[in-house]
Amino acid sequence: MDRIGSIPLDGTRPGQERNDNGLKMRFCWCPPGTFRRGSPKDEPGRYDGEGDANGPVSVTLTRGFWMGKFEVTQSQWQQVMGTMIQDQKAKANSSSLYGEGPDHPIYYVNHDEASDFCRRFTEAERQAGRLAAGWEYRLPTEAEWEYACRAGTTTRFSFGDDDTSLGEYAWFTANSNLSTHPVGQKTSNRWGLCDMHGNVWEWCADWYGKTLAGGVDARGRSQAALRVFRGGSWGDYPRRCRSANRGRDSPDLRDFIVGFRLARVQSPR
Repeated sequence: MDRIGSIPLDGTRPGQERNDNGLKMRFCWCPPGTFRRGSPKDEPGRYDGEGDANGPVSVTLTRGFWMGKFEVTQSQWQQVMGTMIQDQKAKANSSSLYGEGPDHPIYYVNHDEASDFCRRFTEAERQAGRLAAGWEYRLPTEAEWEYACRAGTTTRFSFGDDDTSLGEYAWFTANSNLSTHPVGQKTSNRWGLCDMHGNVWEWCADWYGKTLAGGVDARGRSQAALRVFRGGSWGDYPRRCRSANRGRDSPDLRDFIVGFRLARVQSPR
């Protein structure tokens, strides 16, 4: 089996972890597979755009990938980009912070900055010999994000349908005290991923389309006005934290509820 260091390039089981990178950022293996993307038309709290005219769509991901166990933290951001949360706040022309500390998720980052973080981290890891040829760090596609969030489930949330249990898995309006919280304090999903619901929304690679694309290795539109983010935030109600819910805004957006996490993936063929 191909490997770099002691860990195979591909995982051997869902949720297998690796942290063989300069930031010691932890990643969980998401195996290739097929899933239903979006939500049934009768799902409580459903919004338009969570599927196609018939409801959820079938997607097959032919390649497994490693998903960041946690959202990118303020410490990790500073190590790669050289700026602190106060600097990001100034760029956003904001007077307020909503959680500060090395293990809090970064926010006030736009889509281009999140993508630049991925590029810089990829280059640094390749130069250090810690990232195999043919692999890169990037934002997950919207399909990859939902697949990783669901971790084999078809329910409203990765843990089931009952939103009264959301507080065990997420920081949201009912328990956040209107602030981000250090990553990893809540229960993970079946594949070991934390904060897929709540804390901060997470930028995805895709441009936004009004309906979801299905098929093999589904991607969003090649160009559009808005970028996608997923997962809900500390400022959202349960409906907005569902696995199928979609957020979108201008790629220039710098918001106190939007951050990101990385995917470690094979580069395009």
